[in-house]
Amino acid sequence: MPWLRLYARVLALLGAQKRTGWWLALANLFLVCAVFAEPILFGRVIDVLIRQTSDATIHSNVLWSALTPLLSAWVLVGLFAIVSGVLVALFADRLAHAQRHVVLRDYFEHVLQLPTHHRDLKHSGRLMKIMLQGTDALWSIWLSFFRDHLAAFLAIVVLIPVAFFLNWQMACLLLALCVLFVAMTTFVLRQTDVLQRTVEHHHSALAEHVADTLGNVALVQSFTRVQQEVGTLKTLSEQVLRAQFPALSWWAVITVLSRSATTLAVLAMLLLGLWLFTHGQISIGEIVTFIGFAGLIIGRLEQAVGFANRLSLEAPKLREFFEVMDVNAQVPEAPNAREPGRLRGAITFDAVGFGYDERRQAVDAMSFQVMPGQTVALVGPSGAGKTTALALLYRLFDPQHGAILIDGIDIRQFTLSGLRRNIGVVFQETLLFNRSVAENLRVGNPQATEEQLRQAASQACALEFIEQLPHGFESLAGERGRSLSGGERQRLSIARALLKDPPILILDEATSALDPKTEAAVVQAFERVRQARTTLVIAHRLSTIKRADVVLVVVDGKIVQAGSFDELHAKEGYFSDMLKSQFILEPRSA
Repeated sequence: MPWLRLYARVLALLGAQKRTGWWLALANLFLVCAVFAEPILFGRVIDVLIRQTSDATIHSNVLWSALTPLLSAWVLVGLFAIVSGVLVALFADRLAHAQRHVVLRDYFEHVLQLPTHHRDLKHSGRLMKIMLQGTDALWSIWLSFFRDHLAAFLAIVVLIPVAFFLNWQMACLLLALCVLFVAMTTFVLRQTDVLQRTVEHHHSALAEHVADTLGNVALVQSFTRVQQEVGTLKTLSEQVLRAQFPALSWWAVITVLSRSATTLAVLAMLLLGLWLFTHGQISIGEIVTFIGFAGLIIGRLEQAVGFANRLSLEAPKLREFFEVMDVNAQVPEAPNAREPGRLRGAITFDAVGFGYDERRQAVDAMSFQVMPGQTVALVGPSGAGKTTALALLYRLFDPQHGAILIDGIDIRQFTLSGLRRNIGVVFQETLLFNRSVAENLRVGNPQATEEQLRQAASQACALEFIEQLPHGFESLAGERGRSLSGGERQRLSIARALLKDPPILILDEATSALDPKTEAAVVQAFERVRQARTTLVIAHRLSTIKRADVVLVVVDGKIVQAGSFDELHAKEGYFSDMLKSQFILEPRSA
């Protein structure tokens, strides 16, 4: 992303604060005019003094009558500059802080809506680092731009015409100094841009490593990998420093040059001014004015260099930020999508096809029907496409071929939120917040009463262990539920889905973490609740699906067998082989 486009996007993110931004730009313009009025007034005062001292007799009244308007104007301009500077700083701070939190919330919401496959490619630690550093970079640029650097750019725009109006020879020299300064800065920016991208890449790798290690502390400790992980962090830190030092060297060079430029500019202005004075083309006061202009313009250019330096350092962070923001956040919702209300739960897969890449279809021309209230089990080897097929049902992705219908209507005609309210999911990997047990359950139903919480927990065989926790339903589940055992976490996730009370329930290996006794209890609980809803079960333990109405055997994204448990048990085939491998050796039905 080119610099100007990147910069334009930063300003475009001001959103509702754009009006304040325009007012700040106007205030900066007035502030610049006031600042440049001071050297002009100073030069006029010098000329008045020189004219008066050239007379044989100095008349005090005449002198003060000439100086009073100039000094009064100077005082007013100075007071105006002070007040304007304070107000600009105040409102620039407010704008930057307020908009930073708006953009942070927008990024957070956007990431939560990203497709699952994209989140899988981006480590959560990297996404969090991009959010924090990106919004910090935006805050820093907005603040410095409106408080300092906009005035620096406006100063150049205002100064050059004024300088040419006063004396074109001195203005040409001033303009040449500005061009030289800008050329040096542009050269350094080009040298450091690629270097800084490398630095940011190493920073991201460092953040990802830290988040990954902290998320697996138990693994690190149990395999005595503390020193190895610290060593890796040290290596990543050294890579950051090796990449950062060359960029810092370039900025050290431009800093030295910019500070030397002030002395050189003043000297050049003085020499040219003296030459013009000896030829009667300029007054002493105008020389003083242009020397003041030179000091001001070099100072402003130093601010502009500081801003360019900051933008150079922040550009890779901003590019990463915008790359995430530019990802299509979710599957598209039809313009005329409608709220479905509560669905009955009749499901139809009509030649559905989907692949994560062009080489292999994860779901290949899959067709089947589920009647309302039926329980359908999907079985097959790992990676066969079972989870992907059901993810298509609640639109984590959209089919590339075919269609999925609920109650005879293509699910793409429903609003996403309306569709997903009708589907409860119990995932194979238990997902819990670091919040209380009650808060985790209320994810399924934010308005649930305490009695409803207890009922759902009881149905999922979770009530007994919850009541034994130190604070019952108010006990913290821990990060990702680590305060609980695997079986306890799974039962909470089942209770959460039951609390949602959806007409369609998806169980993706929902009993995989349970011991045989608890598993049997949960299976009985499912028997009680599945009568009122359509249930789709993904299972590797075939003993848990004996009472399913239909069993679909999925291999390589295709349905290779379909029928009841007993029907498939009674015939040779993939399902029968799976039963034998799991030692389910009951006699076949006649």
